[in-house]
Order: sequence, then structure tokens, then C-alpha cells
Amino acid sequence: MKKSYALGGHVPQVTSRRSEVDFAWKRSQLCGVTHDSLPENLTDTTNLFPAKTALLRAAGATLSAVGDELAGLDLSLLVADRSGLLVQTVGGAQSRIGAQVEQRGLIAGADLSEEKLGFNGIGTALETGRGITVDGDEHFVEAFRDFSCFGIPIIHPGSKRLEGALNVTPPTESTTSLLEGFGRTMVHQIEQQLLQNTYHDEYSLMSEFLQASRGTDQAVCAIGDETVMSNQKAEGLLEHIDYGVLRSTIAEARLARSSQASIAVASDRLVAVDIRYIRSGGEILTLHPLWQKKATIPRGRPRANMAGEVWGGRLKAVQGRSGSVAVVGEPGTGRTSAAREASRPLEPTLIDCVDLQTAGAQVWSKRLQKAVGATTGALIIDNIDLLPTAQLSFLRQLVSDDASSARIVITADSHAQEADGRLRSVLSMADQYVELPPLRERVAEFPILIEAMAQKIASKKRFTFSATASQGLARAHWPGNLVQLRKVLMQVLAERASGQITLSDLPEIYRRDQNQPLFGLDRAERAAIVEAMAAAEGNKNQAARALGMSRTTLYRRLRSLKIEY
Repeated sequence: MKKSYALGGHVPQVTSRRSEVDFAWKRSQLCGVTHDSLPENLTDTTNLFPAKTALLRAAGATLSAVGDELAGLDLSLLVADRSGLLVQTVGGAQSRIGAQVEQRGLIAGADLSEEKLGFNGIGTALETGRGITVDGDEHFVEAFRDFSCFGIPIIHPGSKRLEGALNVTPPTESTTSLLEGFGRTMVHQIEQQLLQNTYHDEYSLMSEFLQASRGTDQAVCAIGDETVMSNQKAEGLLEHIDYGVLRSTIAEARLARSSQASIAVASDRLVAVDIRYIRSGGEILTLHPLWQKKATIPRGRPRANMAGEVWGGRLKAVQGRSGSVAVVGEPGTGRTSAAREASRPLEPTLIDCVDLQTAGAQVWSKRLQKAVGATTGALIIDNIDLLPTAQLSFLRQLVSDDASSARIVITADSHAQEADGRLRSVLSMADQYVELPPLRERVAEFPILIEAMAQKIASKKRFTFSATASQGLARAHWPGNLVQLRKVLMQVLAERASGQITLSDLPEIYRRDQNQPLFGLDRAERAAIVEAMAAAEGNKNQAARALGMSRTTLYRRLRSLKIEY
């Protein structure tokens, strides 16, 4: 296949090129890769590739058997994890191809993803999920054009999860179909070793779990790549813990070589975790619910305020203090209830700016001025984002001067705050500022939150929620926040006398996609992408630039997070 290239750093003009390669080159350009790019290598890979990771163990066991045979051949094998990071190289360093591979930075820690190095065997195999042959000049990066390669994705036979990729790298002139067959054979053996190791690891983890949980009254669980085991006491705690947060917390502790961690299950509740790392893979966790030491929270039941929301420490910092308070949040997040909580122990008087629409600006303003002069407790001015300029100016002076005998508490829509500079000016004058998170960001609090709200709705009945029911509710986007959640719970509880609410009791929309929950970082990323796409009016190029990612990555995240645009 004959090709000719332009000089001067411009995109090479290819006279004949496979459409697959042409499309991959376009992806490379969209990612911002240049033809003179080189691998980015990490200086310290000690913590990046623990000696017993599943992929390294499986690949090591398989490739060590062919290492001696490859020593005399002008051939190199590269193994990368699912993110494209090179974790292992096999082949003679003294050979010409081995020396060239190292000279070009292809060592442990090199990032070979398409986003970093464009069209190449490993990056493209991971991007497309299938084997790919790359002839020398088809490489997007100039430094790799002395090589031909064949990249094959490594798929776990049990979980069907993409684990990484293997790349067979000979000199350009040595490309043959035999090398493709050799590469596929190696990948098949690695995949079978992964499956065999998984069975062994799960058996070892189960044995360690049984030994740790036998005869103890503590909450004990075991976490593996595909497995979670828990005793009865831990099962109750795990219903209130986001598994995504739990796994990321354990991963951070492993990197820090720490045997202890803590996880927040609500704003004022922590679970301390003792970690024991298992040599074959996985961890044994002992969970200690710290709130059980507090007499104010009997038997682990949620502490709810008058509105049924679990506010915890968000409002403690402003209660009982002097000075004005601004409470900001999306519609339905409970701004009015939070304002009443922030007013404690003072008795609040409420002025709602919604009334201005019916009473008129003049009548409403007189009502406000009268309330300012007559109130000695707390004066809550609700929904100030609805006020016109004149009233906002008066309110700004009221908040900033702090001359009123009443404690001023104002509330506003967070979306309006972002768009209106005058409103931000008023809010900035408050002595204390409380921002209420939207319900979609309170995933860790959901189990406690919904039980507290259910208790408020049906005070004479006792309801609990199964873990799957909690996850089904937590997965929803909740544009109406607490108000919408309350309506859903009222509908669900009206059809039950008491007992446990399971997934089948929820409306159909909350029972969907149970196999792909969105928690923690995924949920935050989804919200960021949706917001960027909306701001860009669906323009994916603009949204990708705003998010600081390539368009290829954006397309992939749109698919995986099921965002329709």
C-alpha cells in the first residue's frame, strides 16, 4: 500500500488508505494528537501496578513461558491495561526491535491510548474492542512507523469486561498473518488464565472471609473484583453505603498503603473501616459505625428534622449565630425548611417573594418593611430571585447593614444566582452562606433520607427499604429534588400497609437499568456532561472543549452513561 506524506507538520496526504485507518486518523486529530507526539511515561510506577493485579498475574504466567523463545527473535510483545497504560513488555532488549521499542518510550507506565498517541495497535484495539492490524506508515505518530503491529483486546471470559490489550510488534518488513495467529493464541491463553485466577481468588477470598467473620459480633465483609460477601451485621450497614464510593475509598487506601479508612453514609455519620489486604486479591473489611456511640441517635435510626430531610452538619455551623444567612439551592431542595432550621433557636417570620406577583410591588414592599421593624426573632425572606431590581436593592442594603433587630435569612434559586449578577450581589452580602446540594448528588444519603421521609409521611406505620429499592431511587435524576421524591414516596406508601419496600413496589421508571447503576463519580460526570451539552446546544465539539476532553472520549461517555443528544 503506497502512501506519500506532506512535510512541515501538516496532516500527511495518503493516496491509498483503508477507510478504517482513515476514520481512526480523524479520531486522532480530534483528540489533539500530533504526528511528533511521544509516549508520556510515569516516573514512579510502584503503586500503579501492584504485583498481584489480575491482568499482570495472568499475562505474566502466560508470557513467561514464551519469553526465552522470543529472546532470539526480532519481536516484542506489549501488554496494556484497559486505560491504555503499558504494564508489561516481553522480548529481547538486546534485539533491534527491543532496543527501538525502549528508545521510543514504550516502557511500563507509557500511555498508549488513542487519546494520547492516536491510531496504534493497543489504543485502537481498546477503542474499538476488536483486533486491529497496523502497517508501519499507518501509525498516526511518526515515531512508530518503523513498526508494524497487531493489537488484540483482552476480555475476561467470565465477566466479559475489557481488561486490557496485547500488541505483537515486529519490524515493518516482518508483518505476516502468522504473527496475528500467534497474538490471538497468546490472548486466548491470558483470558483463560484470568478466568482460572478468578476462581482461585474468589475461593481464597471466601475462605478468608469465613475465617474473619466466624465467632465475631463485628460487621465484616469481603470485597473482590466481582464479589462482595458480608455477614448479617455488615449487610445492614452496606445498604447505606454507595459501593462505588466504598471501592474508590479502598483503592485510595491501598495506594497510600493504609489499613484504615472512613466513609460518610450521611452528612453527620461516618463508618470507620479496618482493611486487611488479601495476597491473592481483594480485601477483608471490618466496619465500625461511629454514630452508634452517640446516644442522640438510638439504634442507628436516622435523625430527621421537621421536614424529614437529613441536614446534618450543613446547618449546624449557622444555627445560634448572629448575622444574616443566605440559603441557596435548586427548586425542591428544601430551601424554606433549611431556612427555618438555620433560624433556630429563634422563632421565624416568613415573607415569601412569590406574594409580590399577586399583591403588587408597592403593597409587598410595605409588608416587608413592616415585618423588618416588627420582627425580633428571625425574618425569612423566601425566593428572593423573584424580586425586581428596586426590591433587590432595598434587600441588599438590609442584608449588608445588618441594622434590623431581626436575624435576616434569605433564600434563592441557585440557577437564578448563576445568571443574575444583581442577585449574586445580594447573596454575597450575607454573613453566612449555605448551599443545598441537589438530590442527585446526595446518593450516599439516600437510604437514610428516604426512610426519614417515609417516617414523616406515614408516622404511625413502619417502613424499610431494600438495597435494590434504594438504588433504584438513587439512580434517578430528580429534577424536582425533595418535592418530587416526596410525591413518589407518598404514591408508594399509599399502596402498602407496612413492611419492606422492594424494587417491585416502585413505579416502573425507577426499576429500569438495574444492572448499570450510576453512583459517585459517574453520576457527577453525567451531570457535568449533560450541563455542557445543554450549554453548547448539542454541539459535541464545543461541549468536549468545555469539558477538557476529546470528542472521541465524549462520544464514548455519552454512550456508556446513556445520555441522548
